[in-house]
Amino acid sequence: MAQETKCLTPETIFHTAISDRSIFVKADLPFKLDISEEEAATLERLLHNSIEVVLSRYFQNNLTG
Repeated sequence: MAQETKCLTPETIFHTAISDRSIFVKADLPFKLDISEEEAATLERLLHNSIEVVLSRYFQNNLTG
């Protein structure tokens, strides 16, 4: 069971949809994200890595599926 934690992203609205073959996560920020292309690439990698860590537990028994 996931632990409830203190909110680190106040006023951000998260949208999540989960189906049998896909997961969609969207975050509506309370401000304009004004970052460079390099920062955007870093953010993309960090999001990928974070989601990968969370999903990895479901791959332990489903690598062939």
